[in-house]
Parts: sequence; structure tokens; C-alpha cells
Amino acid sequence: MKGKYSNLLLYKMYQAHRLIRRYQISNLVEWNSTETDQALEPGCTVLLGMCSKLPTLIYANLACLQKAKWDQLKAVYIIVDCQKCDLEIGTEEKVIRSFPDLNISFFYYSEQQSQQAERLKLPYLYAWMSWCIGLKHTNTQSILIHDYDALILSNTVLQQRYQKFQAQQAKVQGIEWYHKNGFRRQDRLVCTFECFLDVAWLRSFSPIELFNNVGKYEERSVDYDITLEAQARSLAPEERTIAELSQSKSDIVHPSQMIHQYTMFRKFPGAALPCYSMILLPLFSFLAGDNTAFKSATLAVYKGKETEGKGSMVWEGVTIGLSQLESHHLHWGLLQSVQALVALEVKPRKDVFDYYQALYDRVGCALTGIQHDFASDKHQQWLTEAKLSSFAALAKCEALSINALSK
Repeated sequence: MKGKYSNLLLYKMYQAHRLIRRYQISNLVEWNSTETDQALEPGCTVLLGMCSKLPTLIYANLACLQKAKWDQLKAVYIIVDCQKCDLEIGTEEKVIRSFPDLNISFFYYSEQQSQQAERLKLPYLYAWMSWCIGLKHTNTQSILIHDYDALILSNTVLQQRYQKFQAQQAKVQGIEWYHKNGFRRQDRLVCTFECFLDVAWLRSFSPIELFNNVGKYEERSVDYDITLEAQARSLAPEERTIAELSQSKSDIVHPSQMIHQYTMFRKFPGAALPCYSMILLPLFSFLAGDNTAFKSATLAVYKGKETEGKGSMVWEGVTIGLSQLESHHLHWGLLQSVQALVALEVKPRKDVFDYYQALYDRVGCALTGIQHDFASDKHQQWLTEAKLSSFAALAKCEALSINALSK
């Protein structure tokens, strides 16, 4: 059998499991004819699913989004993955007050939605439900699904993409073709992250029709991600487009799978799971205003070194296993961090170097620079200065210790 599943029995088993899951959640989000038939206004609404267990990430995200705001951006809808009573008091008001130019509205899960999501702890369920709640309330012709773990570093890229999306009269415009779970890039189906979509087209489907599914595509067994089945069954190839970012990906820092991985570690603390995006959590906390984030993370890495293998780190109360962390993950994570810090004009910091030094020590390799093709001279210089400041601080501490001993 071609595609994701190697044999018919396995395919049927996963297909049945997904059908049961779809049945269990089919009534969690619905929209009625009044909502789907309403006249839509020109412009775009950003839909941003917020992880209530990592609330500080919202500030870094919105600070970058505010700089990239364009005239046709009419509103930002933040959909929180819990009931309003479960979000820290004052968070909504503080966020709205901090970013007055973004026309922010908050939406929350109902009791039923919150209980089901927390019981299942499925990352793609959270994503689907949050986006559908936002879509239910949208009154503009277009939406941008903006990931919670994405930092827009270019002030013009969203405007340029939106204008291209409108000019092409496409229904979907992303930044990458989907090429996992049995799909290939040449299928020309669009990944949902950082994706512009046509609202009327999306709401022509019921919410559950946009959810993940197991099926066939061109004789291959596949696992449809959110909106992929709708794209495959209803859109012509020219209605599915991508707008590639700069070659170095310097327009955006997007760890990808950060919330997914965090949710899985909440479900399985310290387990041997993918963790490559988890190492960027301190960056987001720092950009949200926590100047001690990198120092705290460094201590957490060293504190967790006594566990098996490459150890673990505890962050925001969750034990993150580092057993699957490899050197190429660190090269990529270091680049992402320095790209963001340089773009946001943050001066070189020793605590950033110290943190990555601790991680490189955990995987047993040397930190000799940013080992990535997309690293520019400016990025390398930033890290060099951060390294020198770290060594200078160490030398100062050693000198103070020697002086103290000589007295």
C-alpha cells in the first residue's frame, strides 16, 4: 500500500480511530446559517490561538505583529484554550492595553470545549477548535492563521503577502507546501501555519469537515491535516498558492510544533519525545520582558543533567525531556534566537551564550559559532560578542575568587 500506511489493516485501523475521534468532537464547534450567510467586509482578521499554560508568549508575538500591521488588518482575535475563569486575572486587559493599535478581541473555550480538550490533550484538537471558534466570529473576507510561536520580523512581509493573495484571487495562501503524512510537495496542498484563507470558502464547510482525517489522495493513504481535505476536494490548483519568504527565512522566526511539543510533555512529562522547539521557550519569555529567562533556563538545564541520557529541564512547571535533542537542533535553535534578537536590536548578551553552551554540553559537542547556512556575518558577530562578554564575566569572577583567597 502506498502512502503513510504500509498495509491495509493499519490504514483501516487508523481510519476507524480518526472517525471515532471526529464523532466525539463533532458538536464542539458549530456555525449556523445566520453566521455563514452574513455579508463579509473587505480586509483581514488575524486568528491567534493562545496557550493558556504559556501566557507570556503572547507579548512577544504581538509586539512583532504590531510592527508588521498593515492597513487591511482590521482585527486580531485571540482564542484562549480554556475558560475565561481559568486565565490569570488581568491578562486580557493587560494585553489589550499593551497593543492598542491591533483592535484585539478575546474568545474563550466553553466548559464543554475546555474539559474535552484537557482530557484528550491532542495538539491538533486545540488548533482546530481555536481556529474554528475564531472563524465563527469573523466578519472580514480573509483571515490569517497566525501561529502562537511565530515572530514576524519583517515590517512589510504580511502586507506584501496579503496584496498578492488578493491579486491572485486564491482561496489559500501559505508559505510552504505540505509534504508529510503521505503527501508530497507536488500535491500543492498548503500548510495551515501562517496561512491566509478565504472566509466564505472555509465556512462553506462544517467545522468538523475541516478537522484532521485519514483517507486516500491519488491512490495514496494519507493523514489530512486541518483544512487539507477541504483543499484537496474543492480547490483547483491555482486557488492554492504559497508566497515564499526570504531565502534565509529571516522574515520570520517560527520554531514550529512548539505548542504541540509542550502539550505532549504536559501529557507525558520527561518522556523521550521531540523537543527541538522547547529550547526556544526562554527566548519568548525574554522577549515578553523576563530578563532572567535565559539564566533561569541555563540553571534548569544543569539541574536536569542528573536524569538519564541528555537530561531534562523543567520550564513553567513541565518536565521537558532532552533525550532526542541533537546538535543540528541546537544549530537551528541558536540561529532562530540570534535572528530574532538581532532583528529586534537586542545587544549581545552573555546569558544567551551561556544557555546554549549548557545545551551543547548536554549533547556533547562544542559551541563554535552558528553552524547553519542561513547565518549571516551579522549573526555570527552578535554571538562572538556575546561569547566574549561571557568569557570576560568568567575571568572577572575568577579574579575576584583569587583575590578573596589571597587575603
